Amino acid sequence: MICGPILRRVEKSKVSVWAAFMANNHLTLKIWEGDNIEHSSGTLFTTGNTPIAEGESHTLQFGTNLWIGLVTVDIPSPGLDPTKVYSYNMVYHEIDDPQDFDFLKDKFLEDGKTVGDRPQLALGYKKNVLPSFCLPGETPDKLNIVHGSCRKMHGHGQDALALLDSKIKDNRQDPLKRPQALFLTGDQIYADEVPGFFLRSLGAMDGSSIFGPNIEKMKINAEGGAAPEHEADVVNYPPFFRQRLVNKFAGFSSQAAANHLLSFEEYAGTYLKYWNIRSWSGDMISEIKKIADASPEQLSAKLDEVITKFVDDPSPAADTNLVNLIKASRPTDAFVFSEDSITRAQFSDSNSDKFKAWLKETKFTLKHELKDMAAFMKKLPEVSRVLANVPTYMIMDDHEVTDDWAITKRWNNQVLSKPFGRDIIRNAMMAYAVFQDWGNSPEDYKEAIPMIFDDMTPSTHKKAQFLLYTGEYAFRYANNTKLNTLRTDVLEKMENLLGMGSQPTSLHWNYGLKLGTSQAIVLDTRTQRHYESLNTVPELISETSLSSQTPSTLTDNPPFVFIVSPCPVLGLPNFEELVQPAATAVIALKGKSDANPGIIGGNLNFDFEAWGFSIPGFERLIARLDSYKSVVLLSGDVHYGCTTVMDYWKGNATAPSSRIVQLTSSALKNEWLPNVLILKSAVVQKILTAFGDGLSKFGWKDKLVSAGGDVTARNRQRLRQTTAAIPIEGWTPGATVSPAPDWRWKVRVLKDKEGLKDDPVGATDIVVGNATSMKDGYFNVVSRHQKAYMEGKSPRIAWNSNVGWITFTADGDSWKLKHELLGAKMVYEVPLKTPVGEQARPELPT
Repeated sequence: MICGPILRRVEKSKVSVWAAFMANNHLTLKIWEGDNIEHSSGTLFTTGNTPIAEGESHTLQFGTNLWIGLVTVDIPSPGLDPTKVYSYNMVYHEIDDPQDFDFLKDKFLEDGKTVGDRPQLALGYKKNVLPSFCLPGETPDKLNIVHGSCRKMHGHGQDALALLDSKIKDNRQDPLKRPQALFLTGDQIYADEVPGFFLRSLGAMDGSSIFGPNIEKMKINAEGGAAPEHEADVVNYPPFFRQRLVNKFAGFSSQAAANHLLSFEEYAGTYLKYWNIRSWSGDMISEIKKIADASPEQLSAKLDEVITKFVDDPSPAADTNLVNLIKASRPTDAFVFSEDSITRAQFSDSNSDKFKAWLKETKFTLKHELKDMAAFMKKLPEVSRVLANVPTYMIMDDHEVTDDWAITKRWNNQVLSKPFGRDIIRNAMMAYAVFQDWGNSPEDYKEAIPMIFDDMTPSTHKKAQFLLYTGEYAFRYANNTKLNTLRTDVLEKMENLLGMGSQPTSLHWNYGLKLGTSQAIVLDTRTQRHYESLNTVPELISETSLSSQTPSTLTDNPPFVFIVSPCPVLGLPNFEELVQPAATAVIALKGKSDANPGIIGGNLNFDFEAWGFSIPGFERLIARLDSYKSVVLLSGDVHYGCTTVMDYWKGNATAPSSRIVQLTSSALKNEWLPNVLILKSAVVQKILTAFGDGLSKFGWKDKLVSAGGDVTARNRQRLRQTTAAIPIEGWTPGATVSPAPDWRWKVRVLKDKEGLKDDPVGATDIVVGNATSMKDGYFNVVSRHQKAYMEGKSPRIAWNSNVGWITFTADGDSWKLKHELLGAKMVYEVPLKTPVGEQARPELPT
């Protein structure tokens, strides 16, 4: 087992576990009631207790040496009890070998080392004890939900996902205190931002390759010619030389794509290595370990040692370093040199200034990447143990495919018109189905399990078909068979399912699940978008898809509903209303790039795709959420953590009809640097988050709206839209609008309740008119904020690595939510029903 176990969908009646192997295995999953199920005797795990349920399955092939399985256990009635903890073991044996292995025999239940000297932490937190899990609490006061996003291998900062490991360890026996469900809300891998050192080792294992000797071929348009197929390896597409290739030949917009993933095996290898160190090669571990174990005094020398060996080791035996690899590939007309004249010129002469500049820049990049990779590797065993002990649910954002994926209709057109672009996106989505979505919705894929790839019997479920095609793709390469008909038999059919032809996609990646008496609705905001024109910002979910993704009525009358949207629905008000549009406009005016001129360049540089940038799409979503009354939004994407609250009034109602609370937790490992310190200042955060006490808007749908008094030209233009939404703040007193708004809302970004508590002396000691009091009091206020700034404590927004922890307490006839950002040590509290003192609806100034 090279990756896993990863605990996936868990319900009262079903438990699913995912795992990856280097051979075809038969799988048996066993479930016990109890939190301390310990081994008693024998080479396999045995105990005096009988499992309450067992389930069987087998792996499917996704590479010569890559077999993956998801095994589901059906739990007999009355099902699992949310007040109890349960444990599990997996028994597996290769199809051609009856010898069984399990967690005990493979030494996964003890600290120490596994095969190949890879570090291992006991999956059950004690020696010879099984990993465990629990269901979400039946009532809100018994819920413990965690969430996070944006975990980049060489991202700066700590890996906040590992922080959950100690939380589980300390509360392993208590289902009311340990995490019950983990939502990973996007960017589980970074396909465009890949460390160069990592790219060279993606498929390597000790003594063999995960994917075997047969290399995938991808189509790429040659200059002035047809679209021949090239082997997608590090010879044709070397590390640090992929930026121009993916921009020019795939139509991508990412500007951090020097090592962009291309093939299915590269995407698959990245998932494996992001989740478990057992999939890393011994050579990769030993090189990174030199850096991880170095003292501060040794670090610089160790970095130089590893980088030189990787890039340009001058010894005659070092024929696999990057420079020699590229030099050796040039006589074979590797694509990167035969078709890309700029790259060819840059690398034509080892003594040229261009080559020396490339070498210097590459080594500088590697130095930073390797330090952050070393931090990632050190925490990986803890992350793997978290994934084995918490039911985990995932949804993609853009980096699982490429940065800015589907940002505009023009982007889609330019990428899907290029064979290379289609190949990369298809490969990414094949990996997404296997590594993420399969565990989200096991029922959607179960028809694929008993089928034989050669038969290719059509499944009645589209996702099962897609999984079968992915397996068939891997099978043909693994066995070097029927590759001449691969495109017509398999690839074109997958592209049709993905909507790359004339018809929209028939694959739907959204899903839902119960969380005690509440429920979660996980949105797909990438493949169901609507575009008004080629260059406009998108509605992240079309009107038709919103109706199918969010039910018009909720069953069982839940006290509130979780909505998972990878991109925050409620962003930072000033940032989305003023700062980001202004910055986008500046970039647009300066934009001279042939690939992304004008507004396209501005949109891409500033990720101009927040929900709020498309007023019709945003207001339609909010209106749907308003029908749920109490909503908790879980999001990531933006590399900060915060808590935002919206109160929503319908028509002329005097009290809000709903309260929507946005919880943003990002990034798990990808801090904004080098400017993160200034972003923590109270002044900057105030600028980004608030117009006075927040941001309020009026809205109308299909109305002719007139305004009287001194109204700005921009607001008059806004009132002419089919869906009109205008800020209330900033109007001249005495201005009027008619008819009355169809709705109105107010958004506020909350302050951390713990980070900026008043000192014993401070603002409360200021007595206006008393010179001494004012002098000393203001000095204390400034000192307190300066201290918080230097310590990295933020008043509203967390910019450092964070993972969110959500709990609830009773609050009259409703609930109060508590959102803790563990990495930032910030805490927010907000009632899910608007307090009486906050129910006054927004009005124009008089």
